[in-house]
Amino acid sequence: MDDVLDALPDRIAVLDETGGIVESNAPWRTFAETHDHPLVPDDERPYLDALTRSTNDQASMIGTKLRSLLGGTGRSEQELSYHADEDGKGLRVHLSALVHDGDRYAVISHGDREDRKGSSVGIWLKERAMDEAPIGITISDPSLPDNPVIYANAAFERITGYPVSEVIGRNCRFLQGENTDPETVARMRRAVDNWEPVSVEVRNYRRNGEEFWNQVTIAPLYDENDEPSHYVGFQQDVTDRKQAERDLETERDRLALLNQIVRHDIRNDMSVALGWGGELADRIDPEDTDAFERIMTAATHTKELTEAVGDLVDILGTTDPELEAMALAPVLRTEIDRVRSNFDYRSQSITVRGDDDLPAVSVWATPILTSVFGNLLDNAVFHNDKSEVEIDVGVDVTEATAVVRVADNGPGVPDSRKREVFGRGEKGLESPGSGLGLYLVDNLVDTYGGSVWVEDNDPTGAVFCVELRRSDPEPHST
Repeated sequence: MDDVLDALPDRIAVLDETGGIVESNAPWRTFAETHDHPLVPDDERPYLDALTRSTNDQASMIGTKLRSLLGGTGRSEQELSYHADEDGKGLRVHLSALVHDGDRYAVISHGDREDRKGSSVGIWLKERAMDEAPIGITISDPSLPDNPVIYANAAFERITGYPVSEVIGRNCRFLQGENTDPETVARMRRAVDNWEPVSVEVRNYRRNGEEFWNQVTIAPLYDENDEPSHYVGFQQDVTDRKQAERDLETERDRLALLNQIVRHDIRNDMSVALGWGGELADRIDPEDTDAFERIMTAATHTKELTEAVGDLVDILGTTDPELEAMALAPVLRTEIDRVRSNFDYRSQSITVRGDDDLPAVSVWATPILTSVFGNLLDNAVFHNDKSEVEIDVGVDVTEATAVVRVADNGPGVPDSRKREVFGRGEKGLESPGSGLGLYLVDNLVDTYGGSVWVEDNDPTGAVFCVELRRSDPEPHST
């Protein structure tokens, strides 16, 4: 049997219940004679006592686990890593319990972590992956007092500024400080106490006192018996992302303020201007009619633009709006009537057809669906170069969709601009589109899961098509 043990490459020692070594193989003895290493202490006391009382935290931890094995309270087999000291090599350490003739023994074996032979290849690769990972990784042992860290990788040192040698043996709470949220800490503590995974963002402090936002994920590790034994923690510095979120929130606040100013002040002023313009409509001399209509059209356009800005702010502030079934016909009739009313001062030159024969169909949208068709109808008026504006509204219904077509007799849209007209270029709103209204239309329809495009009208003009998903799809034919 001694020859077998001596032939094994790993250093092996067997401890009896007194904690003394009763058997060891040749590689162990050679290692002890040639190395000044914490795992082979040069001490007159029994091996286990010397190991447990070692000033080296890793050796002391291994001694504690060996004592548990001998006492029958620890797991019967454990695979550990001994991380390199300043001038030493990393080791892979294996602990196991052995009962022979009624007596209990503990076996400790270790080999160089660089040894890739046999089953050590997988362990070596895992350890290398952890050591080289770009995020901080720690492993803690809840069976030891205060759940200390027994492993930390180089990325943890880069993130926190704490050398690994100062981390081993300590609870990770040393990263907390004055502005650390107590509730977040309590949430992590509850998860650890209940062996549950948890992910939080917490304000921590580097070794030099600098604050940083740490995205911490903690999860239990399980042994070969499917019992939780350790905790692994992942740390990632997300300070830059948190700052970007704060900057975005500030911009949203500014946008909300701008929206309030635009919708309240400018819109009210345009309403007053349109009101007084309506009073003057019947008193305008014929030679001044064209100039009057231009003024009223510009004022109406400005008023509608303020409403579009408000709707756009609503879109930008909602990443996932809740869609509801909207009856399409009432929305179209409302917007058609609005266009006729807003341009009643030039009603003789505007004709809108199609609202008398609209199908009863519902689509998935939000209450600001009105903005889609309001902006398309306004666009058909504002960008029309004919003295008599003609607009036709129609709806084509399929089994799953409804396509609304708003056709005008204006100048049309060249093929080269049929995409740009919605501001879809790389520059967004800076692209040569027709303005904020069509950009709003495109974004709203996309939010609803639909699509919008432009076709040529016959003999002249453009047809803006909006395809929306039906909320009352017809049953499939059988």
